[in-house]
Order: sequence, then C-alpha cells, then structure tokens
Amino acid sequence: MSPLYNRCHKDIFLVGERKEYVIIKSVPNEPGTNSPRTSKDKFEKHMDDMLDVGCLVLATITLELQKQQEYVVSYEMIQNLKEIFEGKARQ
Repeated sequence: MSPLYNRCHKDIFLVGERKEYVIIKSVPNEPGTNSPRTSKDKFEKHMDDMLDVGCLVLATITLELQKQQEYVVSYEMIQNLKEIFEGKARQ
C-alpha cells in the first residue's frame, strides 16, 4: 500500500471516530482522587482514544519507525514523525 493511501485511511478513521484530538492535544494531567467523575471519565476516554490512535499509527508506518516510536504516546509520536519527515524534506 502506498503511504498516501495509509495516510488517507488513517485520517478518515480519526475524523470518523472523532479521535483526531489526541494527535492535536498533548496528554492531559490525570485528575486527582477528589475530581468530579466527569473529569475522570474524560481523562479515561482520552487515554483509551490515544491507545487506539497509537496502534493505528504504528500499523501504518515502517518497521524501523515502529521500533523508534513503540513506547511513545500518540501525540508525541505524531510530533516525532513530523520532525523526522520535515528534516528529510529539508535535505
């Protein structure tokens, strides 16, 4: 599959599932024990969506890049990949 196909597929999934926010916003601080249930639920949803998106991104990049990004959260993964590809574009 071409990289463009993978990117389009990934973008369609993120928008369709309303999960694109996890690659735009950094990881929120974990709510304290006395925080309202809604704050805890929102944090939990962000973490679950971040895991889904991270798996999707890992599945659509090369094995070499997968190894480099294996233990990185999705927001940081996207930032790292942007830096890698922007650097290559400048060369």
